[in-house]
Amino acid sequence: MDGLLPGGNMNAVERSGDTVLRNAGPWTPTVHRYLDYLAVAGVDWAPRPIGIEGARERLSFIEGDVPLYPLPDFVWTDAVLREGARRLRQLHDASIGFGLDGAVWQSPAKVPAEVICHNDFSPHNLAFVDGRLVGAIDFDMCSPGPRLWDLAYFATRAVPLTSVTPHNAPGIEDARRRVEVLLTAYGSDATWSDVLRVAIIRLHDLAQMSRDKAVGLSKPQLKDDAAEYERDARFLRGLMDDERQVR
Repeated sequence: MDGLLPGGNMNAVERSGDTVLRNAGPWTPTVHRYLDYLAVAGVDWAPRPIGIEGARERLSFIEGDVPLYPLPDFVWTDAVLREGARRLRQLHDASIGFGLDGAVWQSPAKVPAEVICHNDFSPHNLAFVDGRLVGAIDFDMCSPGPRLWDLAYFATRAVPLTSVTPHNAPGIEDARRRVEVLLTAYGSDATWSDVLRVAIIRLHDLAQMSRDKAVGLSKPQLKDDAAEYERDARFLRGLMDDERQVR
């Protein structure tokens, strides 16, 4: 069905047949080049760039349902957590070798620049068919960074690691096990403490970006998102402090 798609917190997205139209920016040619690179590397579940039309970009439409908040029950299964981690690993590995000369990114690059990070890899940017993960969308925020930058953020959204646990999500008492499920599926040697440490930094970074976008996009509701990210960061800091005291 053509028309505006739900979601699109930072960017209005309009479906047109088997394509989507989104607002473009100076970073769009780099992102399109990156999406083409992913396709060559075997990632067939990301959008394909079609072109830039004035102030908008056109991409292929990824079939499937993209969950909105509150997230449905199936999102909280270990199976989705594992598959999301595997897809993220494939995405990161496929980005190796991408040429950075002349690249322009919407999100600042982070060190160490191990891979190209999606920077918003989360259930609300994943497509599902009958509860099975089939694709990812919204690559416009991607930029170079460490693998753990994406992994830690995915953990905050999909484990979840939040100050308020959604009513249908696993509780914080199961968080350490689920983080281990995620790390094992990805093939990472990072630890629970590594994930918490980077997640805190990531959430503060996201809060600042949300405050900036609230002004730049004239969307004051993004300030509420920023406050939520900072509450979650304080909560995770409390978990880290409690563990240090136990030791």
